[in-house]
Amino acid sequence: MHWVDRGPEPEGLAAIRSRYTPRWVEHYRSVIGPRPSDSRWQDFRNDLSRVFSNLCAYCEELCRGEVEHFRPSSGFPESVYEWSNWLLTCHDCNHAKGAKWPSGGYIDPCTRSRPARPENFFDFDTSTGEIIPKQGLSSGRRRKAILMIGDLRLNELQHTKKRLGRIAIISTVLSQGPNVIDLFKVRLNEYTDKSTEMSSVSRSTMAGLGYLL
Repeated sequence: MHWVDRGPEPEGLAAIRSRYTPRWVEHYRSVIGPRPSDSRWQDFRNDLSRVFSNLCAYCEELCRGEVEHFRPSSGFPESVYEWSNWLLTCHDCNHAKGAKWPSGGYIDPCTRSRPARPENFFDFDTSTGEIIPKQGLSSGRRRKAILMIGDLRLNELQHTKKRLGRIAIISTVLSQGPNVIDLFKVRLNEYTDKSTEMSSVSRSTMAGLGYLL
């Protein structure tokens, strides 16, 4: 998981937010009327796809993408149509997270705070493909990382298998010596680009093997 700059909200969203947000607030704050059936956030899925390079904000895998409300609608109805509350996620991560929101929340892939960015919380076990808490975290930050990994099922088999595949490719190339490394240098650098699938595990693997990024 890595930080993504979401950028300014798309044109036209402000009008939609003004029109539809009140009924969500009324339903969840005042228990007035049935749960709203509108889902105009779907109109902006392509905008999110461009921002996130068609990658899930949580597992970094390529996906068609779903609009995920980082702060769930049931607990934060005021944010239902806030651009700053939307992420692009795969179906598995979106379904796993659902309406969960622990005390203290989750780690925001688009936070404006540098110390709170995902890179400061997560690393990878290159022997298993698992995402793990970064070394040296305080107990509170470590608990937050562990909770997010578990709640979103980020170490399910389908995720670890894909990571191990990328780790194996990089490890094989970097074990071949300078000539082979130079031959694959462009590809290795592509693997670390944030617009590339699983770039975080690629960077972690290369750094662990002494490759200067």
